[in-house]
Amino acid sequence: MLRFKTSFFLAAVLMLVASALAAEAVEQDGKFVEVAQRFQTGFGLSVKLAKVDDPVFAKNQVVTVLKPEQLDHALQILTWVEAELKRYPAGFIQKHGSKNLVLANAYISKSAKGPAVTYSPTFIADRGSDSILVTVPTTMTPSVEVLGRGYIHRTLFNDLLADVTSPDSPLTHAKWKTLESDDSKLETESAKRLTKTSNAREGLYQVLWDAWEFNELLTLAKTDAKLKQRIDLVKAWMTSLDPQFNEAFWSVLATIPEHQRTICLNDLTGTQSNAKIKADPEIQSDISKLEKQWGFKVLWEPGSPAPPMPVKVRLEYSYFTDKKLNEFRTFMRMCREQLEIYPEQITKRLNVKNLYMLDTFNFRGAGVAGQGMSWLPQVSFAYGLRTFDSAVVKSMDFLRRTIHHEVLHLMDRAFSKEGGLIHGSNWDNLNQEGFRYKIGSLGALNSPSQLRFYRDNTQWQGFAEPYGMNIATDDRATLYARLMTAHAADEGRGDQPFLEKLKTDKILKAKAERLIEFFRLLKRDLAISETSPLYSQLEAACSPQ
Repeated sequence: MLRFKTSFFLAAVLMLVASALAAEAVEQDGKFVEVAQRFQTGFGLSVKLAKVDDPVFAKNQVVTVLKPEQLDHALQILTWVEAELKRYPAGFIQKHGSKNLVLANAYISKSAKGPAVTYSPTFIADRGSDSILVTVPTTMTPSVEVLGRGYIHRTLFNDLLADVTSPDSPLTHAKWKTLESDDSKLETESAKRLTKTSNAREGLYQVLWDAWEFNELLTLAKTDAKLKQRIDLVKAWMTSLDPQFNEAFWSVLATIPEHQRTICLNDLTGTQSNAKIKADPEIQSDISKLEKQWGFKVLWEPGSPAPPMPVKVRLEYSYFTDKKLNEFRTFMRMCREQLEIYPEQITKRLNVKNLYMLDTFNFRGAGVAGQGMSWLPQVSFAYGLRTFDSAVVKSMDFLRRTIHHEVLHLMDRAFSKEGGLIHGSNWDNLNQEGFRYKIGSLGALNSPSQLRFYRDNTQWQGFAEPYGMNIATDDRATLYARLMTAHAADEGRGDQPFLEKLKTDKILKAKAERLIEFFRLLKRDLAISETSPLYSQLEAACSPQ
């Protein structure tokens, strides 16, 4: 028995010695020392490593110490923690934050019920030691940083809330509970999740530090008075702690950083990923013909610039590689065939700078097949072909319509002027009395989603597609795209449902005739040839069959 106790004691001593040596090796590493010095200088924070026998933390936590081979992971975490702390007003962390960051591979609370689980990344505010305990996982994944950046703010705020002791403060747990929002009637999962998160004080504060979610939260607050009150309370309290938390500061938090706003999904290390596309004579011929006729640049190679997006729009994109050689070839041929019919008088006036040929094209959280960028000083447009399948007829038809849809958006901007045939009320008055487009009307407030708006408005006539109910410009673009592709659809059999609807829906017919009249005036004013294939294709859909 004595021998067993002695062996156990020696093993424990050896483990403590090994732990101490491991911690010392990490703490003396030059890279670690450099980062620790920056934290001390910039935030007044001492960066330390937890030890198995630490008299402070061992009371409440089972500590798994950091090993030298986990140093790189520790440095990664400290790098983005430093970046998040730098976002605070000057001097705030020194005055209101903890004094220590204590790193370990894992902390598990001794008071936890059930099986011990290690969570990473974890930040634990330990007020007794004026520390924040930080876990450094053995395996790093992309989610560690994504989650961790939010958790550091959540932990800091929880630590600050511990000083709210007055029962009259609206930030007390009891009074905050009276301001909770009901998420049961919200339609999107994102809105439900954000509302539920913001019902907790620390959850709402965490959201404020993510520009994407902050902007969505502000949108929800326009129709949720309790949510707006909660946001205002948190902002006012932070301002009371430090007047540097002013409206300019909150505005910066709601501005999406460029490095988070535009994400290229191409592997730019694969320099030969597009060799076959470059060498394909059909593709390059189609690109060359389009560039010569329209005067734009076709951007398709990985490493090309990102499509320009509004400042608060997240963009994920990728260009084509040889993996989709056949799809790219088919679409470029179709794109050239559809765009070459536009006469020079129109293409020159549109003055398009770039045509972005994208594979993945996601913005505002959704995949996009096309976008006319008419907000730019010199317009561009883009097509996203991630779901394009040249072997599927419906896919071919959809992208063919998309080509013309985006062109009409550019023409709308260039040629539709106040008082014109398709401008403002001259177009809107063609709709049935009482109809209002979703965007820019009360319908937008009453229907939080497009699909719900479409379902609630199926009784209205006059639309080539439900998407046209969104806004007048999309109404015209969807109708124009259907007209331009009506006879080519379904492998030449024609878009029969649309053509039948055009015969029976008097309002849709009136809109089609108004669009054609607009194009006829354009032909006259720009001196376009009577034999222009654009006009033959456009007017054929309305001609008696």
